[in-house]
Amino acid sequence: MRSASRVRTAPTHARFVPVDRGDRPTPAGAQFAAFRTVRWAIAAVALVGTLMIVPATAIQVPGALRVGNQSLPAASCATRDTLWVHHYAAALYLPPREAPAAALQDPKQPKALHVQILSRSFLPKDLPTKWRETLEAKLDLPSFTSVRLAWRELAVGDQVTIAYAPGSGVTLQLNDRVIARTPRHDIVDALLQTWAENEPVPQRVSRVVAKNPCRP
Repeated sequence: MRSASRVRTAPTHARFVPVDRGDRPTPAGAQFAAFRTVRWAIAAVALVGTLMIVPATAIQVPGALRVGNQSLPAASCATRDTLWVHHYAAALYLPPREAPAAALQDPKQPKALHVQILSRSFLPKDLPTKWRETLEAKLDLPSFTSVRLAWRELAVGDQVTIAYAPGSGVTLQLNDRVIARTPRHDIVDALLQTWAENEPVPQRVSRVVAKNPCRP
């Protein structure tokens, strides 16, 4: 199994903070201050422009995950972005040569979703209502409580994996720690229905997978 590379953070850039020294600048000093301000403005614009064109493919996810006794290749990869901010990278893992929608809904097929947290900028403090209601209905109280607490503790760099193996059921893992387990496949079906909203699950899965292929 190929492990995911660590997400590199950009170097910290100094902030330009104007200081009022209380004395009036000479004309030469005023020109220098104006030049320095323009230089910082240009640098800021260049930095933003660079961030906006960083390709999502630069963020790597595992090429395969082992679920049960099978190694599943990545079938679809994507990032969730707002402007130049990458919130998370996600990859879906399914048996090769299986139709994605059919494999996701088949209790006889293993599957996994792997998510890497890249930013907490817009991550809500608590589970969003639709996911909270779905998980609460399908998990026992201790497991649901563990999931909710784990959500609140999420930090940049964390890796979340939801995996299903026939015979073993669903495992939700945060980094190397198992958060919750359930032997039933119906939680996968419920999560898919919640994610698809009013769209048929097979249609939504096929469209999203086709739109977000994994690139080497």
